[in-house]
Amino acid sequence: MQEASFLLAAGAQAFGDGAHPTTASMLEVLAAIEPAAFTPRQACDMGAGSGILSLAVARRFSCPVLAVDISRQAVETLRENVASNAVDSLIRPLQADGFAHPEIQVAAPFDLILMNILAEPLLRLAVAAEAALAPGGLLVLSGMLAWQEPPIREAYQSLGLELAARLTLQDWVTLSFQKPL
Repeated sequence: MQEASFLLAAGAQAFGDGAHPTTASMLEVLAAIEPAAFTPRQACDMGAGSGILSLAVARRFSCPVLAVDISRQAVETLRENVASNAVDSLIRPLQADGFAHPEIQVAAPFDLILMNILAEPLLRLAVAAEAALAPGGLLVLSGMLAWQEPPIREAYQSLGLELAARLTLQDWVTLSFQKPL
């Protein structure tokens, strides 16, 4: 498992310090991507929380990341973490509820989308996530327990996305899907 080493705001009130199994498995998936084989031109971290996954993408791929969270407080923490890690030029924090925000619509499609959120929003955002994903792009989902996986996997596969990888850590599942060219 990849250990994340980023400067994070002290006393921050946003999810994501890298210790939770969902975040750890997302970091492991990112570490397994070989940049020579797949380098995103731009990425979206939906439900970014503290921004640890956005920071990992910026560090690994040096590509622009749109880091989105529904919580104003999370976005404030995210801004602090982006500044502390000197990646202001790569990560753009945005407060929004899903993919319908005009800035997201203009920036799409994304070559890489990360969504480490709860099962219900993963289901609710399936159609919008697929629409925002570029052909050949990678979509990585986490935040679901093993018993919640079947309907989520089915929802994304029914949209034509191909399951590329599955990772479990404790009772949590991370799924990677690729959009056909």
